[in-house]
Amino acid sequence: MGILVFYIRRILCRQAHLLRHGSVRVVAAVLLCLPIAAHSETSSSENSLKAAFIFNFAKYVEWPESAFKGKAEFCIGTLGRSPLDRELAALSGKSIQGRSVVFRQISSTEEAAKCQVLFISRSELAKMVGILDSLREMPVLTVSDHDDFCTKGGMLTLVNERGKIAFDVNLHETQHARLKPSSQMLRLTRKIYGRP
Repeated sequence: MGILVFYIRRILCRQAHLLRHGSVRVVAAVLLCLPIAAHSETSSSENSLKAAFIFNFAKYVEWPESAFKGKAEFCIGTLGRSPLDRELAALSGKSIQGRSVVFRQISSTEEAAKCQVLFISRSELAKMVGILDSLREMPVLTVSDHDDFCTKGGMLTLVNERGKIAFDVNLHETQHARLKPSSQMLRLTRKIYGRP
């Protein structure tokens, strides 16, 4: 676990340097190739990887200016009992697209609409369709690790595939919300839903 966290932190710290040299794909490819640690460390290391993916996704999606309402912060929130809270909270103070990251635990869709990225926990499965309907067309990148999240109208699904984290994107939903994932990000997806 310690070694994995060390490498993830090292990757995130070097990201600004890599971006200047056009190596966006290198960072994402390294994250895609990192295996999840075995047995007792699996949950913790998997959560760390998912948080790292979410952070990197946020860097490679373009939001309309209206999504920020003049604020200088970039909000990443979780809805429901999320195992990622600690890892996502650790991103507070980092920078995404020139804005300082803030983390919030969200308890309503009204609060969720004020975030740029929203991780929807599995504890919200029974309400998932209603949550996604209420956020539809709002510039909020919805993320979950539930397998059929993209088919239910979510934008980005994190998947544990044979011990590695992969992701799917629902391009139809991101376009409705006026979000533009970068071509580099889309090239690394496992599956793209709603491609025009």
